[in-house]
Parts: sequence; structure tokens; C-alpha cells
Amino acid sequence: MSYAPAHPFKTVRAPSFGARPAKADLAGLRRRFAAGGGAAPHRWPSVSLGEAAIDDALPGGGLATGALHELAPFSQGDLAALAGFSLGVLGNILRIHTGFVLLAAPDYHLAREGMFYPPGLVAFGCDPDRLIAVRAPNSKNVLWALEEGLENNALAAVVGILPENDRLYDFTASRRLVMRAVESGVTALLLRSGRDNAVTTAAQTRWSIAAAPSAAQHRRGAHLPGLGAPQWQVRLTKIKGSAPKTGALGGWRVRWDDETFYFRLAAAMADRAPAILPAFTPANAGPEWAAAS
Repeated sequence: MSYAPAHPFKTVRAPSFGARPAKADLAGLRRRFAAGGGAAPHRWPSVSLGEAAIDDALPGGGLATGALHELAPFSQGDLAALAGFSLGVLGNILRIHTGFVLLAAPDYHLAREGMFYPPGLVAFGCDPDRLIAVRAPNSKNVLWALEEGLENNALAAVVGILPENDRLYDFTASRRLVMRAVESGVTALLLRSGRDNAVTTAAQTRWSIAAAPSAAQHRRGAHLPGLGAPQWQVRLTKIKGSAPKTGALGGWRVRWDDETFYFRLAAAMADRAPAILPAFTPANAGPEWAAAS
């Protein structure tokens, strides 16, 4: 995630949030829990991620909107991969939903990791003009901002980033997000630490994302290959109310198709040089090799 000091999307600072819900609010929440958590008055559509193998593993044939989804890096070194895959998911949601996106993250996380780079958002089908970034003082305020955003159906989605050492996000906090999402139809994407996967939550799905090497991109007339489309190793580790299908347990190797703005399965031999290319030697490399070396 590259930081752009003069990014075009709107950034606001969340107010300090410390007030507890009123007793009447708590009583209402208890009644809704007893009634099954407050079922959505309408059936929100599912959004295709572009690859049939992944869509078929999800209830409804796609990613549920008006729901909470958790995404986590496989390891600490996969944070950038997590960000890229999450933007692809968000871009697919924005394909079928109008409205803005609320991104909430702690100040210190943004200072360390940086903010999403606007041209990079466009590459994943996300319009920077539709993004509102909230810089919160801590994870407690991030959760509050997400709850507030989920109650506003002028938003298409909310995205929250929680730090690795967060302890406030638990089953109760996730239920609060879920109840608001199913009522408004706004989708919540929560980016978490991979170490928190053992925590029980009410999220609809949970994903584990790892970086994968991209295939070399061979272009006509060039002897040296360029970088190909980004690729990830994706595992669906949880589906609420059911076990992941057999095909989902092993995960998928996927790449981003920047022409269709969809995920595609990566070919098993995608990084192999085409047989039509001549054998490479410095003698026939041409000026590109001299410039590169």
C-alpha cells in the first residue's frame, strides 16, 4: 500500500468514542438476539467474484452482500497481498452497488503502512471519488465508525482495518456489525491479523490470503518479460452455518484480470515462457538488455 500525501478522496477524523449504549438500546439488542439476530427484511443479492469455482463454493453462488466478511493475511509478510485481494473484492461489490465506501483505520496503522494509492484503486475497479477515509485514534473508534456506516444505505460498503494486537473485536462486536449490515444491505469487509483466526465471530465468511508470484508477461517484440497480473493463494476458511466445500479447503491460486475486473484461476504453468520465443542470450537481447544491465 503506497502512501499518497495528496490523495483525492475525502479523509475525516473520527471523534473519540467512549459512551456505552443506553439501557433501552441494550434491551432492544437482547430481544433481537432472542429472535435470531434480526433477519434482513429483504434478500440482498450475491456478487460474483468472476471465477465459477469460487462462486460455487459460496452460498447463493457468490459473495453475500449485506453481510460481514473477514479477510486475514496468511503471514505478516502478506499484508500487501491482503490489501490487493480486498480491493478486488470491493471492486466487484461496487460493480453492482451505487454509493460510497467508508474506510476506517487507526491513525498509527496508516502512518506505518500508508494509505491506498488512488491509481491503484482504479486498477481494481474502485473509483477514488467514492472513498471516504476515516482516521481513527484506536480500534475502538474503528468499530464505532463501521457501525455508523452500516446504518447508512448511501454507502455500498464499509472497510475496517484492525491492528494485530486488537482485543476489542469479538463475537459480540461482530454481531453488532452483522445486524446493521443485514438491515441496510451495506457490506462490511474487515481486514484482520491472521493470528486471530481462532476467535469465534458472526462473520458470514472468513478468508486467508497469501501472496503468490505473478506469471511473466511476454510481449511481442520484447525479449525480456515484464511483470504479469497480481496473483494470490486464497483459502476460504469459514462459511457461516456450513463447512467449506472440499474444493475450497485446499484454496485457489487466482490472478486479477484487469480487463474484466474479475478474479480468474491462475494457469498451472502460467509462468512458463511460450515455446515460440527464441532462446535468450545477451547476443540477441537487443537494447533492452543493455538498458536493464
